[in-house]
Amino acid sequence: MSTAVPRIVLIGGTGRSGTNVTKEIFSRHPEVATLPFEHRFVIDPDGIVDFYQSYSGAWSPFMADKKLRRFERYMTSLAHEPGIQRIIGNIVRKFNRDGKKLSPRSYHGWNLDEHFPGYSEELSVMMGKLREFSFPGCWPGMDSYTRNAHLSYGRPLSKPELAQILGAFLNNVLASLLEKRGKSVFVEDNTWNILFAQELHELMPQAKMLHIVRDPRDVVCSFLKQRWCPSSLTQATAYYQGIASRWLEIKKGLAPGFCMEIKLEDIVAQPEPVLRNICEFLSLPFAPELLSVDLSKSHSGRWKKELDEASQRELESLLGVSLEAMGYQS
Repeated sequence: MSTAVPRIVLIGGTGRSGTNVTKEIFSRHPEVATLPFEHRFVIDPDGIVDFYQSYSGAWSPFMADKKLRRFERYMTSLAHEPGIQRIIGNIVRKFNRDGKKLSPRSYHGWNLDEHFPGYSEELSVMMGKLREFSFPGCWPGMDSYTRNAHLSYGRPLSKPELAQILGAFLNNVLASLLEKRGKSVFVEDNTWNILFAQELHELMPQAKMLHIVRDPRDVVCSFLKQRWCPSSLTQATAYYQGIASRWLEIKKGLAPGFCMEIKLEDIVAQPEPVLRNICEFLSLPFAPELLSVDLSKSHSGRWKKELDEASQRELESLLGVSLEAMGYQS
């Protein structure tokens, strides 16, 4: 396992803002490693950031037992998908693509051991640092019908102490991927990275963040077609505004030089100067390969084409000050 601190770029946005295409652009860079999917274990519920906030914020021996178990169960479930679960999941997906009528196993298709060499081993090391010991015992909130019940004990840990343990896990896992690929920079695009920008900076202070901004009207218009978003214009706008307003508050407290905001429309209109500017921010040499990605589908103004005039007026009215706050005019 490499002991080098990996260089990390965290791409984030509101969702449907251009994070995927930005990762695709940087995947062409000769020094960059990416994954063909969002690995998710850092910012999803029960993942690294969730545990980081929860464990340091409220502690008792019983809370520690419950939180350690939940965290370990979640992280372990992403390491390898059992064959029978993979088959069942594929069948469910084949006949129910959007998963709304019947969802497959959580994180169907995730096999992080295949992508991150030593993932399970590093997970075991991390849990060993978090769990002081376990002992035979039971309490009323124990998982139902547990045989040979044991309780886990983890001592109270401050956020800096937790950040050191969790950050070491992240650094080791990501460094192993870079070493395997022969690359020097890992670029990832867990969409809502921006909502956890402060925590991510505390866990990986060497990382840089790129916030990809897109016209809120186009974002909401795209939300309407996503299985993870409301299909009502009013609800989809509220969904967007919750994310945007949360980001605007988080942004105020970020350290200078950690995050760069870029409009998707600027990348499309002037790719070379904008990408050169991003590379300078990331201390990454510009590579001509970055210009090889087709950006024709990342067009702006789709809301005018896909919504009728009444819906357009309603959308602008619902967004209100959010448009200007995100750098756009009505």
